[in-house]
Amino acid sequence: MAQHPVAMVERHILDRAHRILERILARLESTAEVAGTLGAPELAGMVRALLDDVDTTLRAHMAWEEQVCYPETDHLAATPWATQLLRLQHDQIRRLLDGLRAVDLGRTEPHQRAVSELRAQLYALHAVLGSHLEQEERALLGLLVAEPAAPRADGLDEVEPRP
Repeated sequence: MAQHPVAMVERHILDRAHRILERILARLESTAEVAGTLGAPELAGMVRALLDDVDTTLRAHMAWEEQVCYPETDHLAATPWATQLLRLQHDQIRRLLDGLRAVDLGRTEPHQRAVSELRAQLYALHAVLGSHLEQEERALLGLLVAEPAAPRADGLDEVEPRP
């Protein structure tokens, strides 16, 4: 099956990035699991390292998707609505990251309320990000492997939907 040249590159980048993001998903879960067993400095350090990795991978990945991948997907689907839900999920992910940064763990021992809030933020981010990645892989990647459509007589490109 022939692929649109840009889509082939985007699919490769998307596949590779999603494998990296799966490791972040695992770290979100493992951090939430140990949250109640660590002192505040250790837990804060663990969360800070996780957020640093998120900033260097996830935020950069979302920016690339929004600037390169989603516009190409919308073009291939011949509608600006193809990626609208995915864009809204990016906003939700950013809000969850901001909420995670706002959790105050204290100086020595984290308060039970702070641990509960941290776990809630971590698990929420895990759920939303995991669902988002799955939706991209099922819907978006399907468009990126679609055969290029023949140009229409009116000059507008059209892509037949894939079963």
